[in-house]
Amino acid sequence: MKAPFPYMGGKSSIAHIVWDALGDVAHYIEPCFGSGAVLLNRPAWHKRRMETVNDKDGHIANVWRSLQYNPDEVAKWCDWPVNHADLMARKSELIDEQDELLSKLVNDTMYCNPKLAGYWIWCASCWIGAGMLCPTQRPNVGDNKGINSRIPRLSKGFQGIQNKTFYNAELGIDNPHVPDPYKPGLYVWFRELSERLRKVRVVCGDWSRVCGGDWQDNSGTCGIFFDPPYSDKANRSKNIYAEDSLTVAHDIAKWALERGKKSSYLIVLAGYYEEHDWLLDEGWSMVRWQARGGYANKGSGQGKVNKTREALFLSPHCIQSQKELF
Repeated sequence: MKAPFPYMGGKSSIAHIVWDALGDVAHYIEPCFGSGAVLLNRPAWHKRRMETVNDKDGHIANVWRSLQYNPDEVAKWCDWPVNHADLMARKSELIDEQDELLSKLVNDTMYCNPKLAGYWIWCASCWIGAGMLCPTQRPNVGDNKGINSRIPRLSKGFQGIQNKTFYNAELGIDNPHVPDPYKPGLYVWFRELSERLRKVRVVCGDWSRVCGGDWQDNSGTCGIFFDPPYSDKANRSKNIYAEDSLTVAHDIAKWALERGKKSSYLIVLAGYYEEHDWLLDEGWSMVRWQARGGYANKGSGQGKVNKTREALFLSPHCIQSQKELF
């Protein structure tokens, strides 16, 4: 399955490596959920194992909860063409509502706002690059240069829900009525995601909210995939995410080192090789991989270098070693 929005740093291309390392764990935790690429690519997920995901960004947590509880309502607010004025208006509403939204999400595990979720997915699918919910960031209508451009995305390479394969005409639906959905494929897609998320606990907060205490392996072997914002060693662009940090990766690695010593914990940590190579001296193994690069491929910046630095670090009790993975 696939998230209905583009996301920087998604791990869909290496999700299979993560699952080869974790195996069919009794409890799966993803503390920095983002686009959820690893969870959505879990094999044999119908077994209904315990799954807990978390994200500090209230809008992302709201998207996944809303898709879980009310997929049709989310689809209704997503079903809209690309429009520059609407992008700015919806962005303003998202910014105005985000503090209250976060408070409600943190205090009530059942709360969600499908309208804001639909707005966020739609905006993310029209936006280019970072800074979508930065109050001072506006679309740049005169300098269309890849990631530095903020013009709504109108090229043939549609993103997320703006994928052109979801229109009525291309689904073979003739003469739809005006009240009918313009993109009926969204409703099918979102209901499939709702079914996948039916038993998943979607938490909103800092990563430690689902990693605090020592309860995660109470139901059996616990598998954790960490994909935090890369650290200050990453030499990356700042403020890529709405909730960004250059230090959280260090804190997570230290926690993972200690918890990974228990045989009931299987942990995979994503990052650049230079960030966590010290874990190799602690009995961890490592898999190198190369990212696709995204918008970095369109320029001559650091992104072209960084995409070759990607690595997955596997705790000592992971099922397969680096040699077995390849």
